[in-house]
Amino acid sequence: MDRFAAAEAFVRIVELGSFTACARDLRLRQATVSRWIAALEDELGVALLDRTTRSVRVTDAGERFYAQARELLAIWSNAQARARQDRRELTGRVRVSLPVVLGQRLISQHLAGFVRDHPSLELDLRFTDRYVDLVADGVDLALRVGAPVDSEYRAKTLGVTPRRLVAAPRLGAALGELADPRALARLPCLLHSGLNNRALWSFERAGEVVRVAVRGRVSVDHSETILALAIAGEGVALLASWLVDQELARGRLVALLPEYAAPPAPIQILYAASRHTPAAVAAFVAFLEDALRPALRSGDAATSDV
Repeated sequence: MDRFAAAEAFVRIVELGSFTACARDLRLRQATVSRWIAALEDELGVALLDRTTRSVRVTDAGERFYAQARELLAIWSNAQARARQDRRELTGRVRVSLPVVLGQRLISQHLAGFVRDHPSLELDLRFTDRYVDLVADGVDLALRVGAPVDSEYRAKTLGVTPRRLVAAPRLGAALGELADPRALARLPCLLHSGLNNRALWSFERAGEVVRVAVRGRVSVDHSETILALAIAGEGVALLASWLVDQELARGRLVALLPEYAAPPAPIQILYAASRHTPAAVAAFVAFLEDALRPALRSGDAATSDV
C-alpha cells in the first residue's frame, strides 16, 4: 500500500462524502479506494470511517487523522509547486570552481548572458587552479583540466583540448628544423609549476609514442604567463590550442614538431553524486558545455604526464 496515496484517498472521501466520488475524482476504481482505506485502518489499528450501503460517516479517530493528513497533503502540494517553479525559474545559489586562465579566456565573456537569463539565481564563482574538495570547500561544481577523476564525485567529460608545442619565431629559427621530440631534452622548456623543474612530455606519430624528460629554469602555475614567456623567446612551451592558436595565426609563435601530436587534455566537470541534480546546477553545467564547445573536440579523454 502506498500510504501517501491512501491518505489522499481518505481526505477526498471525507471532503466529497463518498467512495464513489473519491474514486471518480482520483480516477481510480472504487474497489482500489476501498482496499486502500481498509489497509490504512488495519495499519493504524482504528476505524476511520463507518460505512453503510448508503452513507459514510467519519469516526472521531477519523476526524483527528483527517486534520493532520489534510495538513500533510497541503505541505506536499506546496513543495511540489515550489519544485516546479524552481524548474521554470532557477533559484538558490550555485558555487563553482573554475581554472583561472580557461575561466577568464573561455567562460567569463559568456557569464553576463547567463546571469541575465536567471535573475533569481545567485552565482559564487571561484577562479583558482587549486583542486578544491567539493565537500570541504562547499562547492557544487568544479571544472578541471587534465585532472584525474575523484571517485566519490560524478564526472562529466565535456571533451578534450588539443595541445601545441610552440616557441617564439626567433627561437624557432635558432632551432632550425626540429625533427625529433628527443631533442627537447637539450632545450630550454617552460614548465607548469609543481614539477620540480622537470616534466615528462609525450608525443605520438603513426602509433609510435615518444616520451621525453624535459627541463627548464622557469616553472609557473599560470598558463598565460607561460604563454607570455614563450612569446618573449624564453623557452619552448606545450600549451592548449585555445590559448596559442591566435598567437600562431598572428606570427608571434611558431609550431614545433607539427607532425607529432601531444596527448590532448580532457576537460571535466565534477559534482556531487546524487540521484537528483538540482535544476540550477544542471543549468550551469549546460551553460559550461555551450561556452566551451568551440574550444573542444569530442573523443576519448586522453591523460597526460604534463
